[in-house]
Amino acid sequence: MDNRQTRKTWLERNPKKVICVLVLLFIGGLAVVTEKILAYRTHGQIDPIGIKRYIKLRELNPLYRDVLVPNADAMRMSDGLEQKKFVVRVDRQGFIMPSKVHEHPELVLAFLGGSTTECIYVEEPNRFPYLAGRLLEQQTRLKVNSYNAGRSGNNTLHCLNILLNKVLPLKPDVVVLMENINDLAILVFEKTYWNTNPSRSPLVEKPPTFKTVGKDLEDTFHLVRDMTFPNLSREIKKLFQFGRKANGDEFKDVRGKKTIIDQDLLVREFTLNLQTFINLCRARGILPVLMTQASRLTDHPDPLIKTMMHSLETSQGITYTEFKSAFDRLNRTIREVGAKNQVLVIDLAGEIPPVRENICDVAHFNDRGSRLVAARIAAQLAPAIAPLMKKPLSQGEK
Repeated sequence: MDNRQTRKTWLERNPKKVICVLVLLFIGGLAVVTEKILAYRTHGQIDPIGIKRYIKLRELNPLYRDVLVPNADAMRMSDGLEQKKFVVRVDRQGFIMPSKVHEHPELVLAFLGGSTTECIYVEEPNRFPYLAGRLLEQQTRLKVNSYNAGRSGNNTLHCLNILLNKVLPLKPDVVVLMENINDLAILVFEKTYWNTNPSRSPLVEKPPTFKTVGKDLEDTFHLVRDMTFPNLSREIKKLFQFGRKANGDEFKDVRGKKTIIDQDLLVREFTLNLQTFINLCRARGILPVLMTQASRLTDHPDPLIKTMMHSLETSQGITYTEFKSAFDRLNRTIREVGAKNQVLVIDLAGEIPPVRENICDVAHFNDRGSRLVAARIAAQLAPAIAPLMKKPLSQGEK
């Protein structure tokens, strides 16, 4: 055997690959040099990409389907919640199902709010936005469609966006808004609705950086994974839930800092959004309805509520009394704005007993509480909608 063959280097054995690498390096270097020359000639002012921005429509993904079971953290922070399976289905328009019960309804309702309207850990037939529609149907003998546009974390600004871009196309007769604690949180921690909070900002910004490209690639991978192995993917997510929670704190930038509650700011900003909601509805011929938010924030809180609120005092310096005072003030604002505008206010804060049998933690309803809320809504909406209907309610149905 010729020893010269065995002594050949990789470069000698792979001349075509060497040429390809050299050509690519030459082209890459030429591109870099050309870019530098062009940047010098334009004084570095060219940016053909810019920053992509768009308004965030905070909703459950359309056609989302899952069976959720409260995890250990959810059970630890509640005492009126069952650890069982809850079916969550979302229609093509992003409303929690059941939604479009009738193809040609005679009355259309829509409910806006946060997780207390979303009612994830309530059985489908008992979620009050749906159940209120069924009860009204029984009382009025009208065909009623009732849409649940609730989403965890939503405040009134998100609800206004959803009203404009998702609810108005339904041509609803009545839109019911229930917000309080999410507005309180965002205004206390961020001081404004228009903030840069990673999950609650009304705007999404995508700067042209390699970090953004990496995030897009990661999201694409997760999408392919979830489409290919949906059940396995869900179990993997459960395994790594603790780590994601630690990295996904919505208010991590303000944790550990003394926070002052400015009630004047809260009332001013909250009032403006409530007024905007009323004006938008009336401009479109929709009956606006406001609801106060029920809770277990009482003058003498039970042990669970004391424990949950103590962490807020430890991390932010906000006492239970201060937080409850602000929460009560926003409920009072809802009543005041309703009275000023002659708008129906369903006072859940005054009508739903603040006990674990109805509310499983600070403010979320369980099945029993949600059924109670639906009954209150139906009872108060029935006479309010009578003037809207071509088919009047009979004397016995009022």
